[in-house]
Amino acid sequence: MIRWLFFLLLAGGLAGYSFWIYMRVDLAVPSSRTLALMRAATLITVLILLFDVRVPSFGPGGAPLRWALLDASLSMGAVDANGSSPWDSALSRADELESDGWTVVRFGDGAVDDPTADGPAEAATLLAPALAAAAEAGASEVRVLSDLRFSDAVALRSALADIPVTVEFEGFAGSVVNAGIARFEVPDLARPDGSPTAEIEILGGPPGDSLTVEILEEGRVVAAVPVASASPGLRSRVSIDLPGPSTTGRVRYSARVSVPGDGFADDDEAVAFANIGHEEGALVLLSVLPDWEPRYLLPVLEDVTGLPAIGYMRAGPDRYVRVGHAIDRGAPVDSVDARRAAADASVLVVHGIGEDTEEWVAELVARPGRRLVLPADATGAGAVGVEVGAPRSGEWYVSPDVPTSPIAGALAGVALQGLPPLTSVMVPTEPVRQPALNVQLRGAGAPESAVQFLDRSSGRVVVTLSSGFWRWGMRENGREPYRRFWSGVVGWLLADRDVLTAEARPTSWVMARGAPVEWNVPGDSVDSRILVVDGDDVVIDTTVTSGGTVSTGPLPPAAYAFSVIATSGDTIGAGRFDVSTSTLEMLPVGDVPEVSVRNASLVDADATLGRPLRTFPWPYLLVIALLCVEWIVRRRTGLR
Repeated sequence: MIRWLFFLLLAGGLAGYSFWIYMRVDLAVPSSRTLALMRAATLITVLILLFDVRVPSFGPGGAPLRWALLDASLSMGAVDANGSSPWDSALSRADELESDGWTVVRFGDGAVDDPTADGPAEAATLLAPALAAAAEAGASEVRVLSDLRFSDAVALRSALADIPVTVEFEGFAGSVVNAGIARFEVPDLARPDGSPTAEIEILGGPPGDSLTVEILEEGRVVAAVPVASASPGLRSRVSIDLPGPSTTGRVRYSARVSVPGDGFADDDEAVAFANIGHEEGALVLLSVLPDWEPRYLLPVLEDVTGLPAIGYMRAGPDRYVRVGHAIDRGAPVDSVDARRAAADASVLVVHGIGEDTEEWVAELVARPGRRLVLPADATGAGAVGVEVGAPRSGEWYVSPDVPTSPIAGALAGVALQGLPPLTSVMVPTEPVRQPALNVQLRGAGAPESAVQFLDRSSGRVVVTLSSGFWRWGMRENGREPYRRFWSGVVGWLLADRDVLTAEARPTSWVMARGAPVEWNVPGDSVDSRILVVDGDDVVIDTTVTSGGTVSTGPLPPAAYAFSVIATSGDTIGAGRFDVSTSTLEMLPVGDVPEVSVRNASLVDADATLGRPLRTFPWPYLLVIALLCVEWIVRRRTGLR
């Protein structure tokens, strides 16, 4: 009652304001009263929308609108010992309600009115959005037909407390035997001769008993361990030591679990990919020239970034040895392993690139991503688009005056005088706009920049224009400047978070069920063709614009192979990914949510409420029409 008295008071004030404007403030014209009425009608209509006025809604025959929400989530397909499922019972009940005049609406991930859909297929049971949709549509009564395993318990309690709709629940959960996998992870393995440890979480299973979990590597069983069953609504976690992998690269692991009479197969298997021989998202240093720099640079970068660091040093034609901690060193690897690690790097450091470097190294440096390049000559600098002259010999000492630059803060307070000189300085053909560190020949020549920062849309790049920084790291007085310098450099690189991977590929190797498949396609606004196959069947064959993240929509759960082909016909990405079958639909315990006292009071107080007026288009059209007509009449009568 107070609410409507307040509404009438505001409406009267707005109407009085409209007439005061036209009768007292504006010039008197023959249409003043008409214009005042139009202005008042406009303001009162907006006020009605703000007060959320509702229009009574009626179903067939003039009866109040009633909704039957049919749970179409995957858990409704679980089969009990008798071979029946909650879906069969709920669908039969929905048909009965529909014949009585109820509106049947399927729900799962959201409110979905799709009577043509065949069976339960939604990846989650979200009831709160469906209740909100029913209230918005003006339903006065809602009946929920479900197995009561709701995924949004907190949001559901809030919705039940706020919506003025009578809600009743009909449960159809049977006695279903189930065991499933809630989470499965296998970490990357930096050393191919190591042993990964899988992390797995189990849900369900025989109460108070155990079940067997099998781990498969590329389809071959490599471990089978007993795991204690979890209590209803909880998960049991266990770590499983796996044997050494049989191959390197990106290896597919899968975990599966089953119990006799399992009535829900969608959560019985989970998939994970692990990079064997390197870690994805690591800091990778690739050295193609014998030098002391990698020995000092790699541990500093690892320490200041906190990223796992991997180093590869060229030891001969197509041969690379790992550098870094002794525990990480192993047998030499070929260029395929080094290239794979570099392609998956979060930050790629390339040392010694020059005229005699393999072509694949130059191609990798030119791809999008964060790059720190220490070139050996002008050809190496040109690989990242920096044109310089031939290296100049001599002793180049660092200028003590630190210019304003992205690393000025890191070098603040550092004593640069007395540091060992740098060598082989390459002078750019175009002056560096923002030099970060200046060097002078014999300490008295013209200052030249020792490093150049390139902020590009495809990723930030830092190019050193001189050599011999390692001499700082080996001296007592140079260790702090060495650390501070490289800390500033890599800090600026990592400040650029929105950067594509160097390789065209899916954004994740295991996509969630029902989620769109998204791709990172590096490039510069050119078209690329994405081809995805499931066995011999082509499921995606589309052309997208490169240079960003694109989506090709959801795919059914399965293992897929893909290739990304440039307009030139070259394959710029290839591999495989999975759309997971795993779901947590059986994790929540079936229970009837409590309808709050507040909801009951709302229903009693507003029993005649229907569809909110703000959900209709005509009030907004009316406001637009009134404003337009008022403006036209004002102009025709000489008012401004």
